[in-house]
This record gives sequence, structure tokens and C-alpha cells, in this order.
Amino acid sequence: MFVDRSLNQRTAKSKVTDNKKCKGITLALSNQKGGVGKTTTVSALASIYAGQGLKVLAVDNDPQANLSLQFGVDYENKDHPGSIAELYEGKKRIEEVIVQTEHGSYLIPAMIDLARIEMYLPGVQGSDLKLKKMLDPIRKDYDLILIDAPPNLGKLAVNALTASDWYLVPVDGPWGLRSLDTLISVAQENTELYRDVKTKLLGIVLTMRVKTKIMANLRESTAQRYPSKLLKSEIRRSTVALESSALQTPIPIYSKDSAVAEDYRMLADELAQILSLY
Repeated sequence: MFVDRSLNQRTAKSKVTDNKKCKGITLALSNQKGGVGKTTTVSALASIYAGQGLKVLAVDNDPQANLSLQFGVDYENKDHPGSIAELYEGKKRIEEVIVQTEHGSYLIPAMIDLARIEMYLPGVQGSDLKLKKMLDPIRKDYDLILIDAPPNLGKLAVNALTASDWYLVPVDGPWGLRSLDTLISVAQENTELYRDVKTKLLGIVLTMRVKTKIMANLRESTAQRYPSKLLKSEIRRSTVALESSALQTPIPIYSKDSAVAEDYRMLADELAQILSLY
């Protein structure tokens, strides 16, 4: 369940101060392949940064609504204030839909009806920029906005890219890497087509890491093809991810002392350095 809770329960090791100007950075997680860890990474990063005192908004832009479920917001719960589908349709204002999770971060939840929106978007003028226009007025209210994109390059995924300053690509194996050139091409075309879109590739993060020859080869080939974009941080494969998802709790909250939680903290620190979040 989600709660309306202030962010005064912060850790003693908070890396930011309360009296500060929010940075308004927007980061999408995208990959055409499913199961690479996009949603798990968004929920983990959001909870870590919120615990450090940053004001973070997570946006569930995937009809599967798994990000919402990981934060305990169920689309079958009729008590929630709204969903991102209603924003696309113009039925609600963005302030009406945002909820605060019990882990400190904020969330724009999704419901399964978002699939209907993706069918409707192609016939709408300016459909590629709808999410950007929703988020632009509130960007400066947050330090970081994380967008979970669906595993394709349809209208919702394109909206996630055009709404973002940066995009991060989780890759879990050779198949997860195969479509990266197409993703980069689509993002670049958007920046050329729309004057206000400045989306850039932030990096590639290897997920589901195991000590195998295939993973070693993947790391080597990724470093060769995208030498400046392969992040140092890697996320190992762990049953903790499945358990935390089933219990609707982000990994760093569910099992803060686990090795995979430490992986995500290292990733959060690496991204924070690149983005100057602290």
C-alpha cells in the first residue's frame, strides 16, 4: 500500500541538505528486450536516492504496471487517486495522480489500461511529446525523475525517451544488447526531429551478472562497441530480486545487507557522480 508520508525520516548519512534547489534531472530506463531489470533498477534507485534525502519521482510508463506493484500500488485497488493513463487522456492533472510511497520516493502509477493508451496515441498529434509536456511543469520540484519504459520501441517507449535528459540501458545478456543500436538511433532521431528534446545515452549497465564465459564475452564486446558508455557497476543475478518483487518492496529496502543491494548502491553512486546529483 502507498502512504502519504513526508520525507523527514531520512538517514543520518543523507548526502544532501533540505534547503536546496531541486535539479530536475530526468532519466529513462529503456531496452526493447524484457526481463533485463529495468523496473527493478528504477525501484532500487528511487528508494536509495530517497533514503539519501533526494526528492525522487518514479514514473510507471509500462502497461504491465510492475513498477507500481513493486511500490505496493495495485491497479486493482480502487482507492488510489489515478494513473498515468488518465494523464495521457487529459482526464486528470499530474498533481492529482502523484502519490508518495512508504519508502520516501514519489510515484506516478500505471494500470493495465495503459495498453489502451498505446493503441490510441498514434492517431494523436504530437503524441511523442505527451509525457514530456506532462512532466516539464513539475521537473524542478524533484531532484530526479526516473521513467520505467516498456520493453519495445512503441509510442510509450518513445515518450519515455523524449521526456528524458538521459536514458540508461540495462543489458542482461547478448540478446539484450542486440537492439541497442536501434534504440540509440531512435533516440537520436527524436533529438533531430524535436527542438526541445536533448536525450542522451547515459550508459549501459550489465544486469543478471553471473561468472560465465558468455557474460565475460558480453562485457568485452560491450566495452569494445560502446567504450565510453559501459558502466563500472554491475548487478548480479539473485533470488532476492524475485522475493522483493513478490513482496512489493524495492531490493535495498527488502534486503539492505544483500550483495545485490550493495550492487545497486554502487550503481546509484556511479550515476550520481555522472549526473552531479549530490
